[in-house]
Amino acid sequence: MFFLPTKETRILCQGMTSRTGAVHAELALAYGSCIVAGTSEDKNVRKFLGVPVFKTVAEAVSKTKPDVSVIFSTPLHALADVTEAIRAGIKMIVCGTENVSMHDALKMKALANEAKVCLLGPSSMGIGALGQTIVGTIPAQLFLKGDIGLVGRSSSLMWEAARQLAERKQGLSYCVSLGADHLIGTSFVPPVKALLADGRTQQILVIGQVHGELEYELADFYKKQKDKKPLWVYIPGKALERSDKRPLLGMQTVKFADIIEKKKQALESAGAHWVDGPDLFGQVIKKGRGKK
Repeated sequence: MFFLPTKETRILCQGMTSRTGAVHAELALAYGSCIVAGTSEDKNVRKFLGVPVFKTVAEAVSKTKPDVSVIFSTPLHALADVTEAIRAGIKMIVCGTENVSMHDALKMKALANEAKVCLLGPSSMGIGALGQTIVGTIPAQLFLKGDIGLVGRSSSLMWEAARQLAERKQGLSYCVSLGADHLIGTSFVPPVKALLADGRTQQILVIGQVHGELEYELADFYKKQKDKKPLWVYIPGKALERSDKRPLLGMQTVKFADIIEKKKQALESAGAHWVDGPDLFGQVIKKGRGKK
């Protein structure tokens, strides 16, 4: 089950002593995140950055009771690490590993669904609760704290949106990265639902992708909501032609602009607002303050 973390959220870092894990764990701790445990391939490490390190996730869960696990792993070991976290009883997992095979990603998703676990990723940067905590690798130190919820697939576009907002003295309440891979564990609906119920969040910006059905699921969900907050959506790629590199996704015979137009129509008919280009994130949201 997805939830918005707070400064009290207890975090486990799998692969905490790896090169990537060490850097981001240190940044998260400096931000004030409550990292209660880590795991490491080096069985001789018992403590790292002042945090206890365990041999297995099960041992870490038994002794420290984490609410969420952040996985720093190689593509080869990501499935095993996600499986270990699920079997240990952790209910929300952030898998930041990129280039996970489609086969392994499908297994991750199936295992998470079966265990009713919220899986962000693969290739998720995690969640940033501005002014509170970093769960993953969100560069929250660079953002302003505010009342805009940001949910996206492409991390580079998310950071661009955050930069534009900061330039206009607008900040984020939460930043949620779902992952940019073709197959991910969580759709837009759970985080958007949580942001609609969050008292600090007043507007929501969603950055989608051309492929997949997640934007249609979001449109169906948002259309049914009675108490709506302004929802802004941008999908990149309308200037691109067909993709011969994605035959399995059925995108080699359809123009990206046609797909985006259909998604735009579905979202606008549900009451969402459209962002025409990545240079307009800050501009349209500032103009939209007070809009229903």
